[in-house]
Amino acid sequence: MSSQRVKIDGATKVYGDFKACDHISLDIKEGEFFTLLGPSGCGKTTLLRMIAGFNPIDEGKIYFNDKEINHIPADKRNIGMVFQNYAIFPHMTVQGNVEYGLKARKIKGKELTDRAMEAMKMMQIDNLKDRMPSQLSGGQQQRVALARAVVIHPDVLLMDEPLCNLDAKLRVTMRTSIKKIQKQLNITTIYVTHDQEEALSISDRIAIIHDGQVEQLGEPMEIYTKPANMFVANFIGTSCFLDGEASGGVVKILGVKELELNIDKEYKGKVKVSVRPEYVHLGAPKEGEIQGTITMSTFLGDFMNYEIQIDNGPLIEVNEYTDEMDISRKMNDRVSLELMSGRICVFDAETEKTIMRD
Repeated sequence: MSSQRVKIDGATKVYGDFKACDHISLDIKEGEFFTLLGPSGCGKTTLLRMIAGFNPIDEGKIYFNDKEINHIPADKRNIGMVFQNYAIFPHMTVQGNVEYGLKARKIKGKELTDRAMEAMKMMQIDNLKDRMPSQLSGGQQQRVALARAVVIHPDVLLMDEPLCNLDAKLRVTMRTSIKKIQKQLNITTIYVTHDQEEALSISDRIAIIHDGQVEQLGEPMEIYTKPANMFVANFIGTSCFLDGEASGGVVKILGVKELELNIDKEYKGKVKVSVRPEYVHLGAPKEGEIQGTITMSTFLGDFMNYEIQIDNGPLIEVNEYTDEMDISRKMNDRVSLELMSGRICVFDAETEKTIMRD
């Protein structure tokens, strides 16, 4: 199966005074699983639809390999598309749905049957080939949509929130299946989602989209551990922001705790310190440490999640893993919070951009 590099150069889409996509440029590698991640209305689906050819591009260029595709109709781009509502034909059997794209390409006879069966086996729906869509579960319908998309041997596979209508457990199962199939086929895949966990688990690289622009581009772990700005830190996972003052590489947090951090030593001024729930150790109240009161505790199996009201500070979430807990903490318990200095991120309070050094 062929696979292509996708290059997006300054792609722009305008609706009246609103820029849905504002000069977005991305270079997606051949065979890469690339995710466009962002909140609703950020422009990610608009960009996907421009790549597909469903929305005309107002400015900029899109290339498959070195070929510009701006003016090539959607049905001539050799893309596979999977939608969030499956979009399978209710009057056709599973096999009929999977064969549809092949028949449109004038493929007949044994090749038609063989390729359809191969795609259905890959998606583990070959035993359902004679069923109608109304007889299928949501997960089975999504597998039909996937089989129909890959059976045509597309150059690029586009997926728009394909798992959002499934229940939580099935979403996890399906995303694992999608990743395995994508690697098996080595097909360039562009995946749209607003679900951070989904994006982190499935992607080779992620572009965080916000207000029609790319906020950060990188591998999942890089984006999670080294967010470029406060928006990314807040959008990916859970972050709490503490006020601080920085000078000479030292940050004083909430006027209480001084930490020497890997920040720009030239920076002097107000900062926001981003702390994730898993990057805090709880202990007995201690002078010179950030302190607070537990206001809520939630048991989540492998960890306890606490909400802690920091003295003269915000409400913060802290996770304490059950295999490491030696005491049971209760509501209204007083605790100190020891921040893992190698894991926290610091941002300029005004620009909201990172001041961390690489």
